[in-house]
Amino acid sequence: MTHPILHRMASRHPEERRAACLDARGDPAAVLFAEALVGLLGDPVKAVVRAASDALVEISRGADSGVEGALLGALHSDEPTRRWGAAFTAARVAQPNLRLLPALVEALGCTDGDVRWAAARIIVDVGHGHGEVLPLLVGLVRGGENPVVRRMATYALRELAPDRPEAAAVLLEAATDRDVQVRRAATTAMASLLGPPPQIGRHLLGALVSDPDAATRRLAALALGELGSEDPRAVPAETRQALATASEHSEDIDLQRAVRLALQRLEPGPAH
Repeated sequence: MTHPILHRMASRHPEERRAACLDARGDPAAVLFAEALVGLLGDPVKAVVRAASDALVEISRGADSGVEGALLGALHSDEPTRRWGAAFTAARVAQPNLRLLPALVEALGCTDGDVRWAAARIIVDVGHGHGEVLPLLVGLVRGGENPVVRRMATYALRELAPDRPEAAAVLLEAATDRDVQVRRAATTAMASLLGPPPQIGRHLLGALVSDPDAATRRLAALALGELGSEDPRAVPAETRQALATASEHSEDIDLQRAVRLALQRLEPGPAH
């Protein structure tokens, strides 16, 4: 005889499947549901996937739950959605590790923005414990075929290694990417660099006046303000002048606003 909760998990109604996942968490026979819940990580309805993930996290707290083994097997599923759901849930059950990377990198190119950002965050978490992740991200930014993957890898790189020279170098390359969204991401990421080389400032000044994309020009202005805000007195007068000139010569109201914000960040505070 099939357990009632397992029967409900197979329902053709998404709300019934979701409710079954929620009920599975407190059922005395919860350990029997691990495989079925992992199967629902590939469900086409996000609410069902999240409920299944929540249930697996809850069940994993018990002894001999079988959850981690079931998730490991699902990482090799033929279904991309289930592979992602397994990686996402595994990262919630235990410290994320290198075994999750193939599914996480694949998810960087997902059409669902929530999935992309969650995957990027988990990749950064893996990178904090495994040095192999940094060169992986550098390679994705430089050579990823999918521009969405290049863009998301840029954001992950910003979070993982803002103080590393290789991060600054690859951001400079990405700032000239053929895809405008990647260029915007690289320009934004430059604002988070710690101790950036002089080439970063020079690139941002150039982008401020010559990038064909108006949004990138605005982002360059904001990045200049952010980078200089740590020590405004060290910012060359030429940088302030370039910002002011760009604003004066542009009819872009948003650029003018970005320049004002940048110049405010570059105002020296009271001396100590």
